[in-house]
Amino acid sequence: MIIEIEPLDTLFFKDGKPFSMGEETWAEGIFPPYPSTIYGALRSAYFANNINELNKAKEKDDPTKDLKIKGIYLKLDDDICFPVPLDCVKDKDKDKDITYTLKLKTKNNIISSYPKYLNFLLTANEKVENVSQVFFSDIDFEKYLNGFDEFFYSELKNYLFNEPKIGITRSKDTLSTEEGKIYRVDMYRTKNLKLVVDFENLEIPQFGFLKLGGESKSARYKNINKEISVEPAKFNKYDKCFKLVLTTPAIFKENGWIPTWIDKDTLEGVIGGLKVKLISASIGKPIVIGGFDIKEKKPKPSYKAVPTGSVYYFKLLEGNVNDIVNIFHENSISEIYSEQGFGICYVGKFNMEVEE
Repeated sequence: MIIEIEPLDTLFFKDGKPFSMGEETWAEGIFPPYPSTIYGALRSAYFANNINELNKAKEKDDPTKDLKIKGIYLKLDDDICFPVPLDCVKDKDKDKDITYTLKLKTKNNIISSYPKYLNFLLTANEKVENVSQVFFSDIDFEKYLNGFDEFFYSELKNYLFNEPKIGITRSKDTLSTEEGKIYRVDMYRTKNLKLVVDFENLEIPQFGFLKLGGESKSARYKNINKEISVEPAKFNKYDKCFKLVLTTPAIFKENGWIPTWIDKDTLEGVIGGLKVKLISASIGKPIVIGGFDIKEKKPKPSYKAVPTGSVYYFKLLEGNVNDIVNIFHENSISEIYSEQGFGICYVGKFNMEVEE
């Protein structure tokens, strides 16, 4: 089932950093929300329509236990959009909404903080800067996956507007304001922006309402009866290089940003019958994924996650190049919370002829 979610009020999605009233005064917001937030909203929507089954939540017979999120997208105006990968930059001297991909270059005689065990750097010939909170349309995202160089992008700031909320805490005994308990929350109002979610193994009405984010703000949803799919890169039998692009954060059990099926010393690994070698990467700063367990009334475990937009460059050592798409494209590589939609990735191609 694929639904389109339209907020009816301001929204607040908190990052994984702890917030203790009285110690901090500013609760920073994020957008889009983490997959776990959407996963929880879908489960809540089910139980809101099946209130007699609420006592089964998180039990063995939980009717929502098989819920799986297959895709999370933004709809800006009428376009299904994807986060711009982190190996895309823009020219500092140009104001046009255009990005291009960085090129691979050998690390010989280059002084860099780049991990010493990776063979290639991602570089540019001009003065460039990263872009944040920007998105490709599905058309430009497909072009990116197929190795094109330049792409147009849309800025989230044109669809998302900050409306901070100031709050206080009152004493339960006197109803007066408690000293040091003023706080600010980053609320956001959307315009021509919707969330689109592709999921399976959960039955909810074709349209309705759900609660979303902090303060359980209202949103309405509807089944859009339209399949969303991005064509993977087109490989020929001689291609030996591919890259994986994360469109949602990924959590790995060990070795930080490196999946456990990759040996951290040799950077080689085997998955689905393919033997591959990690040769380069464009990885953002880790983010913290946590949450609060309402039933257990305690915080959930916190994990450091690889952020959305991160890119892994691989060389195929053994196996059929066509299997790359079957194993990775539009699938999750997250080792924790994969069913919640973490670690969804797409397969792209790049040229192995690097600059010397």
